[in-house]
Amino acid sequence: MTYNSTLTKVFVYLLISIEAIYQTSVPLEIQNRKNVHLATSDCLVIACYLWGVLHFSETLKAKHQLAQSLFPNFLEYSRFVRRCNALLPSIQVIRQALVFKEVEGISVSIIDSFPIPLCQPIRNFRSKVLGDYANVGYNATKGQYFYGCKCHALVSESGYVIDYTITPASMADSSMAKEVLSQFGTPIVLGDMGYLGQVLHDRLELKEIELITPVRMNMKKKDITFPIFSKRRKVIERVFSFLTNLGAERCKNRSPQGFQLKLEMILLAYSLLLKSAKSLEPETLRYSIGYQVMAK
Repeated sequence: MTYNSTLTKVFVYLLISIEAIYQTSVPLEIQNRKNVHLATSDCLVIACYLWGVLHFSETLKAKHQLAQSLFPNFLEYSRFVRRCNALLPSIQVIRQALVFKEVEGISVSIIDSFPIPLCQPIRNFRSKVLGDYANVGYNATKGQYFYGCKCHALVSESGYVIDYTITPASMADSSMAKEVLSQFGTPIVLGDMGYLGQVLHDRLELKEIELITPVRMNMKKKDITFPIFSKRRKVIERVFSFLTNLGAERCKNRSPQGFQLKLEMILLAYSLLLKSAKSLEPETLRYSIGYQVMAK
């Protein structure tokens, strides 16, 4: 499909970026599958979804309508949904290829979690959305209970989300630390009070990972300079705030696959924006600068 004047510079940037990573990271058996030349390009489908993320479209229907505004003969809505779901493994590979290249060789990462509520608090004990994957948990930041899931994430000091896992809301942060660090563990990991516990520290030491956390007043080990530690951990708080702005905490999907697809696309869109922003200001965490670079 050729580019035309109706495509904005941002969309063209997204499409070219996805095509470049797709060619080098997605397995050839997927790229060269049967009759692939007769179908709408995988990269175009992914770029259209990302375009919807950047336009803060809440639903897949709204994203499809945006795509049709660019391409009047675009896929039908039902076909678009099926293609997006089928592309989920490839999208994960693309995101990981992009992020792993940017964080290669780092020695410090930050671990934490953020809530993903699936209904209003008044419906906490009545909602059945994603019932096999969600339950009621406590959001300490807002001081309230919520029904939904929790995203446990590992973030680099440069702002990239390296890896993540989704659990029911009631799952403790410390119980998921080992799984989050299983694929990409740095020598030093910064955690908050939710990761206290000698058992967890001992398990990670066996994998040659040093977990650094704040200490309670009655603990013997008090060799952490908290102001410096707190400043370094603020990176992950900013990243979670950025992901929230892009819709990570506003999930209207009612299927596990749709839920994961939306989160993967938000993370991919954020990573592309952050990479673009860093091409202009290498030390920045302000992903919004990436819009300026894409539009040039």
